[in-house]
Amino acid sequence: MKFKTLIAALLLILAMTAKAQGGGGRGGDPTQRAEMQSKMMVDSLSLSTKQAEKVKEINLKYANKQKEARSANADGDWEKMRASMDALRTEQNAELKTVLTQEQYDRWQKIAAAQWKNRGSGGNEKSGQNGNDDKAPVDKKEKGKGSKDKKGNPAPPLPPPPPVPIPEDGNG
Repeated sequence: MKFKTLIAALLLILAMTAKAQGGGGRGGDPTQRAEMQSKMMVDSLSLSTKQAEKVKEINLKYANKQKEARSANADGDWEKMRASMDALRTEQNAELKTVLTQEQYDRWQKIAAAQWKNRGSGGNEKSGQNGNDDKAPVDKKEKGKGSKDKKGNPAPPLPPPPPVPIPEDGNG
């Protein structure tokens, strides 16, 4: 009985953690994403009130289009999704360019590029996995095999994982 309660508690914690990590970024509410992006643009680009209103409209329009594109990709065709998102980003940038000054637009492009480069650890944007880096992706299974210390001696093997405790009451 204790074991089943422990498993239920662990599953609940896991579900809560996954929910907490999933929110604000790429898949969240389009209105929230557009507001976050617009606020960041107002703050970093010193937009006028009129520019801020237009930028918010544009960002909301494209946040909704991106959500639709994600929904349409139920089959998981990531190449098709990437092409669709790239096209939407190009359209959005063209509209933003009509609202921003050239200096603001150039600054925005630098900020957006930096954000794209530093997008969290969640996607395939890691070094060597998106075609933007010459390094080959590291196979995690291979990492550590054949490693050597400073003198060139093979590193000692890792100790085995600790044993999993078995409940004493036999219910499990």
